[in-house]
Amino acid sequence: MVKKKLKLTDKQLDQKAKELGLEKNKFNRWDTGDLCRELKLLEEYYKVLEDQIQVLPVLHEPVINSFLRLKKQKKTIAIISNSMLRTIKAYVNKYKLNKYVDFIYSRDDAGCKKNEEVYWKNLIKKQKLKIDECLVIGDDQKQDIVIPQKLGFKTFLIKNSADLNSL
Repeated sequence: MVKKKLKLTDKQLDQKAKELGLEKNKFNRWDTGDLCRELKLLEEYYKVLEDQIQVLPVLHEPVINSFLRLKKQKKTIAIISNSMLRTIKAYVNKYKLNKYVDFIYSRDDAGCKKNEEVYWKNLIKKQKLKIDECLVIGDDQKQDIVIPQKLGFKTFLIKNSADLNSL
């Protein structure tokens, strides 16, 4: 959609992303949301994204079961993400997680990404978190484990959806 709308080749789009100061993600790809935000194409992006999100049963079932167990224990559930707030909400809505999630904290809230300690410090301050009562669950070794641990969070690395059952 981006290439077509702007009449760019792959190489031209790659160059444009570099000029905009974007960095490739851990999969060595441009984040489409970041790219569209910088190119002023967010409405088009969300039109496509919201239509394309598919609920994956292999992920949905373990997440719902884990959320139910945590809620029975009176735990607070938050989604902490590098994604834009609207993107997170699109997934939460599609997966019907609204009734389980107490709050969402995005890079829009922090003004930076999770790979920076300031992201986590802003989260702690804004949400008045008691770090010793928190467990960060994530799939990125650096952003979800190493950095939060430096600040005193307990962490849990998910390598596959079955890992959620051991929470």
